[in-house]
Amino acid sequence: MPLSPGNKQLVASLRNTFSELLSPLETSIRTVWRGTTAPPEAKLVLDNQLLSIAKRFVNLREASAEEKQRYYEELCRAFQVKYESNTFPLSERYSFSPSVADRLDRAPVILSYLEEYDARHGANFADRARHALFQFTNLVIKSDGRVTDTETIELLKFKQTLYPRGTTAPPEDAQTKGKEKEGEALEHESDGVDDAPPRPLEELLAELNELVGLERVKAEVKQLTNFLKVQQMREEKGLATLPVSRHLVFSGNPGTGKTTIARLLAQIYRSLKILSRGHLMETDRSALVAGYVGQTAIKVKEVVTKSLGGILFIDEAYALSPPAGSGNDFGHEAIETLLKMMEDHRGELIVVAAGYTARMDQFLSSNPGLRSRFNKFIHFDDYNSQQLVQIFKSFCKKADFQVTPEAEKTLTSLFDSLTATRDETFGNARTARNLFEAAISLQANRIVQLAEINEKVLQTIEAADIPAAKELHTSGIELDKTEVMPDV
Repeated sequence: MPLSPGNKQLVASLRNTFSELLSPLETSIRTVWRGTTAPPEAKLVLDNQLLSIAKRFVNLREASAEEKQRYYEELCRAFQVKYESNTFPLSERYSFSPSVADRLDRAPVILSYLEEYDARHGANFADRARHALFQFTNLVIKSDGRVTDTETIELLKFKQTLYPRGTTAPPEDAQTKGKEKEGEALEHESDGVDDAPPRPLEELLAELNELVGLERVKAEVKQLTNFLKVQQMREEKGLATLPVSRHLVFSGNPGTGKTTIARLLAQIYRSLKILSRGHLMETDRSALVAGYVGQTAIKVKEVVTKSLGGILFIDEAYALSPPAGSGNDFGHEAIETLLKMMEDHRGELIVVAAGYTARMDQFLSSNPGLRSRFNKFIHFDDYNSQQLVQIFKSFCKKADFQVTPEAEKTLTSLFDSLTATRDETFGNARTARNLFEAAISLQANRIVQLAEINEKVLQTIEAADIPAAKELHTSGIELDKTEVMPDV
């Protein structure tokens, strides 16, 4: 596809920038070069960088080898770079095996040279090079008027390489809009993921141990962690490893810690270098299923793209497969799209499907592809009354409150009554939180009438502050049945 007038203007601007980078690049190369032969010319180093980027991203196009070659040659001519006439299809060494991909994902060598120059001369050529290379990559991807999901993902990876933490990236980030005008830079929507260094594995496991209850879940997570560590050791020694699916099913009632464990697990996977970012992307049917033909796949792709490098947590996943006779429901399309993307990105995405135990089994039976990909199950038991008291007290500790012995007895009796009659909709830790919020409201009503209010009074929750049946009802909690509440 010929370059449009808008693209040609961008080419002219980039050529001017690259030309201005040659002098500091040449100076830095000659300053730091330690080879036994003469240092390479700056123009050759820059041209090779542009060729490498062009090959990588032109190869992502959904086009024939001949079409890729024609476009590649047009780009090279536009930037006055020498090229090979038989570049595409790419040879074996450009097939993006793990070792090649690792090399491509390193910071471009010209940045290292220019950073050295900037440090010596107080200049800012490295950032100019970053912006120019990013615009060049945008141009390679965008000139055919469409952007695929694969191109979006690879561009995001390249951007993260260009702009490591501490450098200034372009103002917009994350999702590429396919309807953009030609010649414009790709727009990205920030995903708000904290790219701080990974936490030590020992610290994460200690946090896991500190959680109230969940003994069976803790054992499962530790066993999974140890298995993955051993697999990595075997791989380092050149031994065979077992190809296992890392996707999981979390089953259990609301408020049993499923989201908390998923968030910890994402960070554990990052610590083990299984996931690159270690964030948790929470979603449900409303964010995945649309009401019109053709929209559901788009929604699923957007959510999955934001989840890459982390865990996609689908709450109430069974809602994606409604009962037979539900009419024109697009939940099945969401499942099919999700399965394809799980396969396409199996090295950079882990999905956790969560929900009620019985309904999750029905969900897995709704599509053969689900059972083959979700083969690790972790069940979350309900909390008993003593554990719920501990959770209530943990809320108090975080908010600088203390529970008197009499209040704790009243609270224990109340949780005994609630757990004796609970069903699958019981809120567990969510119920404990609601009780805590009700208690501090009652405490405020009580102490505001006191003549003297000191720090101890402000911090103390007494038996009178524990909600009775009437206050429970006001808070949406019933002694015979509780509302459906989400995880905490």
